Amino acid sequence: MTFSHPCAIVLILSLAPVAGAQVRDVRPVTPLAVTTSIEALRAAQEGFETYRRRNAPAFAIRTGPDRCDETVGRFCYWYEEDAPEPPNESERITEARNRLIEQIDSIGRLWPNDRWVSGQRVRYLTEARRYDEAVRAAKACTSREWWCSAVRGFAFHVAGRFEEADSAYEAALELMSDTERCAWRDLKLLLDDNQLKRYREQNCKGRLALEQRIWWLSRPMLSGRGNDARTEYYSRLMMAHFVEDAPSAYAMGFDFDERELTLRYGWPIAWTRSPTVGISVGAEPSLVGHERTPAHPFLPARGVLDNPASSDSAGWRSKGIPPVRARYSPVYAKRLIPLEHQSALFRRGDSAMVMVAWSVAKDEQLSAAADASELTSAMVLTRGDERDAAFVRGQSAGRTGHLMARSAWGSMLLSVEVAAAKRQTLARARYGVRRSDSPQSRIQVSDIVLFEPYDGMPASAEDVLPHMRTSERIPVGSRVGIFWEAYNTNPTGESIEVNITVAPENNSGGWLSRGLRALRRVREAQPVSVGLRDVSARGSPVTARAVEVDLATLTPGRYLLQLELDAGPGNVVRVERTITVVTRDS
Repeated sequence: MTFSHPCAIVLILSLAPVAGAQVRDVRPVTPLAVTTSIEALRAAQEGFETYRRRNAPAFAIRTGPDRCDETVGRFCYWYEEDAPEPPNESERITEARNRLIEQIDSIGRLWPNDRWVSGQRVRYLTEARRYDEAVRAAKACTSREWWCSAVRGFAFHVAGRFEEADSAYEAALELMSDTERCAWRDLKLLLDDNQLKRYREQNCKGRLALEQRIWWLSRPMLSGRGNDARTEYYSRLMMAHFVEDAPSAYAMGFDFDERELTLRYGWPIAWTRSPTVGISVGAEPSLVGHERTPAHPFLPARGVLDNPASSDSAGWRSKGIPPVRARYSPVYAKRLIPLEHQSALFRRGDSAMVMVAWSVAKDEQLSAAADASELTSAMVLTRGDERDAAFVRGQSAGRTGHLMARSAWGSMLLSVEVAAAKRQTLARARYGVRRSDSPQSRIQVSDIVLFEPYDGMPASAEDVLPHMRTSERIPVGSRVGIFWEAYNTNPTGESIEVNITVAPENNSGGWLSRGLRALRRVREAQPVSVGLRDVSARGSPVTARAVEVDLATLTPGRYLLQLELDAGPGNVVRVERTITVVTRDS
């Protein structure tokens, strides 16, 4: 939320002309006969915003000396996700907006390419949630300058048509001069101190690859069509243009402070006034603009940008510790929740194969969406750039599902996304998937897969996929299947000692099996331990194996499941997976 209190400050700037500077006016020429009508519209727009400011519903706001997460000039900004929803605007304000739209429309139909008319027409239609009309009005703007393409991008974005918005904004950028394009792409206002220094060290052309990486990884849904994070920022730029041409409800008009807030946090979707008593006659009320919530950090942290494969799920779920430099609240993900799932990485020559099993059965909204065939599912694998990404979309999405995708071998970022757009809910799992190579050993091992026991045993990872458990939570008293693949085994057959150990969490010293203690010293104290001698697959350097383990002796709690393969001196590899044993009703 953003709070503005009118104050008696007058700022006068005198700018000397810069030699060689060029100003490119993108406003198409409007006949003089229409100028008077547009001036009347400007007065009507200003009158509407004044009326809205003075008649906004009263609403109690956060008070106290620490209420501001950040102060930007004359504005106090704070993020309060759990605050009560602001009251709806009055019918009189709605009616006044509709009258303004009618007035702008009457001129817009005659002169759709005028910058002020086309911008304000789309601005107030989208504010009234008349998205289809806004798109039609934007399409009516046909000037070959960049402005009309950008107006279409704004209308498409606010309507949730992100792929079309992306294309429209790209067209606008192509039509801009180099200076204009550089200014539009500039991200300095969004970057924190850790990212800003590196960004400033490069010129506009040199920053392009970094900007593309930032916008790719900023997307809440990597599988979405169109980059809605980028089009959100461009739409904030357009709103800043709209408000610069025709000020918002804030008193004192548009300034650099309001522009900065708009670019960092978005524009207000509701207005209220502080119920302060004792305001003098004729004084303007203190106004509060309410942005969308919940709003997550707009851009990923520098560590994620530098090495997304090393990121963890907690970092992607964080809502940020105030002050957060910039926030974004996607309309399709008012609820952004963790996805219950299990993932595993396997090697296929010089490629990586990732398998995922997921479930939304415990979420009421997503379960209802699945039953109504409204659910979509997808998996994305990337090393950090959109051009290297591998996508796979689920063919049908019930309450549970399985996905498999391939990419080049190596560590990568995994994003599994199950969405119900109509219910504004996104369940997501996003974190780094790291290869588990052991450089000192000839043989290597895949991730462990937990699967539901069935008649027969899987002979390959592809066989186990339909039976993968959808989480690492195991009901007490269960039997569980464990599958893995060993690589670079001797195709003529070699002896391999297999040891599976389940170690409980030790609060005083971390996982019991970690540290300097050898596995064999620990194994004696564990409630589950399986050992067997195996012979590697003949005729193939890949040995796939599965066993069924009884976990009935385990009490509820967190455990580390460790698989050790020993093919002789120098050829010992281990891989681990955390499991949680839960009661049957949890």
